[in-house]
Amino acid sequence: MPLLFARDRCRMAFAITLALMLGAQMAAAQTTSQSTSTPTPLPQPSASGQRLFDAARDKLVQVRILTQLGGTQSTVGSGFLIDAKGTALTNYHVISNLVLEPERYRAEYVGVDGKRGSVKLLSFDVIHDLATVKLEGVAQLAHFNLRAEAEPLKQGEKIYSLGNPMDLGFAISEGTYNGLVERRLYDTIHFTGALNPGMSGGPAVDEQGRVIGVNVAGTGGELANLLVPLRYVRPLLAKSTENGGASAPDKKSITPQLLSHQDAMIGALLAKPLMRQPLGPATVAVGDDKLLRCWGQSSEKPDKPYRTETTRCSLQSSLYIDRQFQTGTVSWDHTYRSGEKLGAMRFAAWHGKSLQSSVFGDGLSLKPTRYLTRPHCRENYVENAATAMHVSVCTRAHREFSGLFDMKISATSVDRSTEGVSSNLDIRGVSFENGQRLMRSFLEATTWTK
Repeated sequence: MPLLFARDRCRMAFAITLALMLGAQMAAAQTTSQSTSTPTPLPQPSASGQRLFDAARDKLVQVRILTQLGGTQSTVGSGFLIDAKGTALTNYHVISNLVLEPERYRAEYVGVDGKRGSVKLLSFDVIHDLATVKLEGVAQLAHFNLRAEAEPLKQGEKIYSLGNPMDLGFAISEGTYNGLVERRLYDTIHFTGALNPGMSGGPAVDEQGRVIGVNVAGTGGELANLLVPLRYVRPLLAKSTENGGASAPDKKSITPQLLSHQDAMIGALLAKPLMRQPLGPATVAVGDDKLLRCWGQSSEKPDKPYRTETTRCSLQSSLYIDRQFQTGTVSWDHTYRSGEKLGAMRFAAWHGKSLQSSVFGDGLSLKPTRYLTRPHCRENYVENAATAMHVSVCTRAHREFSGLFDMKISATSVDRSTEGVSSNLDIRGVSFENGQRLMRSFLEATTWTK
C-alpha cells in the first residue's frame, strides 16, 4: 500500500494539498439546427384557444438565424412583440449564434402574414435563456401585455403556449399551470401541455391573452414542459429600454453572467454543510435534496466475489452557450465496493482502476476545444479526519470566459484492504475559489462509520 501521510499532520495538510494541486493547474490551464425530432401532435384548439390565437396572430413572429454569406437557415425559433416600437422577446438559445459569431450570422423575422425584416439584438440573459430584439423597419405594432405581478398564477389554471413548431406554421397549445419545477436553482414554470422545437421563445398566455411566461424547453415527456416566469422577463425588458440605441451586446457580456450564476450555484450548495447519507459502511455527500436529484443502485450476485453500491447526484439544469457547449452545473457520484472473497491484492487492483477510469474513461478530451483548454491533472495522497484517499484533480480553463474553470476530482479510498469508496465530482463553469470550496467540502464528507 502506498505510504500515507501521518494522521496528525494530514488534517492540516488536506486543505493545503488540494490548494497546491489546484493552484498549479490553474496557472497551467490559463496559459495554454435544426431539430430532427418528431413533433408532439397538437390537439385542435378549443373555442377559447382559437379566440386567443386569432387575437395574437399579429403579435407573433418567427425568428430565424441565417448565415451571412449564403442566407442558409441555421436556427429557427419563435418570438413575440411586447411594445408598439417593435421590441420582441425570444430565447437566448434561439439567437446564440448571433451573439457568439455576428460576423458569420444575421437574424430576420417572419410574421404570420409572411412579412419579413431584419432583427437587431438588444439584450440577452444566458442564465434564464432570454433575449430581446428589435424588429427593424416597422411602424406602430400590436403587442402583448404582461400579466400583473399582483395576480399570481393558481394551480391548475388554464394557460396557452404559442409559437411555430418544427417550422410548420404558427400554432397554439393548450395546457395547465402546475406550479414551479422542483429542484431548480431558479424558478421555472411546469406547463402541462405540448411544446415542440421551434416554439422556443414564444409566449405563454392566460385566458385573457396576457403573457405569463416564455416557452423555453421540453423535459422529454409529451406533456411536461418548461416556461420562464415573468420575474426574469421584467428586468431584461428594463435593461433593453436602458440600452436603447446603443451598440448590441456581444459575447463579452456572457462572462459576468456566468460568474454571477456560479456564485449563486455554489452559494446555494454550500449554504449549509453538505448533507450526507450512508453508503455501505461509509458516509458520503449527497447535498440538499431541494437542489439536487439523487438516485442509487446496488449490485450483488451470488456468483460474484464482490458487491457494489452506487449513489449519483446532479443539478437538474445547466446553462446553454451553444449547441456544443453547456456549463454552470454540478454532478457527483460515489461507489462502495466490497470484495472480501477477492482477497487484498485482487481487490486493490480492481478498486484502484476506478481512479483512472473515472478521470479518462468518460470521454475527457486531452485536446483543447473552442471553449476549453486541455486538461491539466495532478494527483496525490490526502487524508481527511477519517479516510485516506488517492486523489486526482483535473482542471480546464474557459478560453472564451475569463476566470471560469471546469474541474473534476476523483478520489479512491486506500485505507482498507477489501473494501473501499470511490467518488467523482464534476464541476462546470466555476471560479477557482468556488471550485476549491466545493471540492474541499465534498472530500471532507467521506468517512467510515464502521
